[in-house]
Amino acid sequence: MGQPAEDAGFIIASKHRTAVALRLDASPAIPKAIKTDTDRPYSRVSDALEQLREEGLVELLVPEERSKGRLYGLTDRGDEAVQYMRDTNM
Repeated sequence: MGQPAEDAGFIIASKHRTAVALRLDASPAIPKAIKTDTDRPYSRVSDALEQLREEGLVELLVPEERSKGRLYGLTDRGDEAVQYMRDTNM
């Protein structure tokens, strides 16, 4: 099993990580937009973003010091994992 499959497995182990990753596959977004678009509590979005960042699947696209407008996007690995999820109908 390769890296995209392992990463996809990590993502789909949580419905919140799945929702966040799929939302970010559409375009980069700030947490408020992810919350609105996925209909998830802000705390769940925040936790999912942190977990996905720790795994190297999501990255902060603005300086770390910024407190508002923290734009997140998928990394190349995250993009490959989501593509694997779509290709295998996960």
